Amino acid sequence: MSADYQGLATKGLKGLTAVGWYAKTLSLNMLRRGLILGRYTLACWQKQKLNKAMRRLGEQFFQALEQGETNPLVVSAVSDAVNRAKDLKAVRDKNYQAIAAIREKIRAAWAKEPPPAPAPVTTPAPAEPAEAPEKPEEPAAS
Repeated sequence: MSADYQGLATKGLKGLTAVGWYAKTLSLNMLRRGLILGRYTLACWQKQKLNKAMRRLGEQFFQALEQGETNPLVVSAVSDAVNRAKDLKAVRDKNYQAIAAIREKIRAAWAKEPPPAPAPVTTPAPAEPAEAPEKPEEPAAS
């Protein structure tokens, strides 16, 4: 009897291990999704800054043209605005790469194999009783 309880305890622990693995994976992925949400919010804010920088770049460009510049990109104010816009775009792209890396971690977490499922407990089959020796056939009574 104690072997049956020992097998059930082992099976229960293996089941708890699998449940623990799934709980850990789900909680980590939930935290990762929170990071994605934060990064995406940051990316939206950076996009607004980039749009504002591009707007300023256009304004500077047209001001330089109005002042009679033949090549407005050589003006220091315009070239500074171009550099600022490039920097903001690089930061935004880096943020999107970080989001892609977090998404890949989430995919990889589910690609791993969970702990093996508990195997059914097999109890040794009782030995078959030895066959009784055959009785000699009695002659039929006439």
